[in-house]
Amino acid sequence: MDEKLNEKQEDMKEREKVIVEEKLSELEILRQSLEEKKDLALKYYNQLLCLKAEFDNYRKRMEKEKTELIKFGNNDIVLQLIPILEDIEKAQAVIEEDKKIKHIIAGLKLIYNNLFAVLKKEGLKKQEVIGKIFDPNLHHAVMNVETDECEDNEILEELQKGYLLKDKVIRPAMVKVSKKATKNESNPPKAEQEQTSNN
Repeated sequence: MDEKLNEKQEDMKEREKVIVEEKLSELEILRQSLEEKKDLALKYYNQLLCLKAEFDNYRKRMEKEKTELIKFGNNDIVLQLIPILEDIEKAQAVIEEDKKIKHIIAGLKLIYNNLFAVLKKEGLKKQEVIGKIFDPNLHHAVMNVETDECEDNEILEELQKGYLLKDKVIRPAMVKVSKKATKNESNPPKAEQEQTSNN
């Protein structure tokens, strides 16, 4: 009878051992599954952070473009009005020579000042260029003049006014620029050439 009891106990121990091993195996499977789910959740979280960052950058870019559009949206109309402003300015200069038509001069000055005030309010500024150093971002050189009387690349004359709209160049000034005179030894000055030919 003791033998049977011992066998039963051994059998029960064996079953318990198998059950414990099964449970441990299930726990290991669950642990592995949980790790996989955690890795997947972390991957999705990182993707979400990337998407959020991309969306923030997109939103900022759109806001900047919108601001630029609002700021420079009147660029085309201002550019179209500049020639009219200049025509009035030229007419003023011509009319001022004839002192008999003072009323027309006064009227033109009023129109010019009012139009320029409107454009100035929109952010238009004339470039001041005479005596400044040439800058290809602001100016358009159409002529170079050799001279020793001023600095190299100094603007000598404004051939057409340049304009800024809220600190952005919308039309560069057309200018005449100085260039240092090159001293060429092979070509003596004209006076020296004449003296040489007389000898």
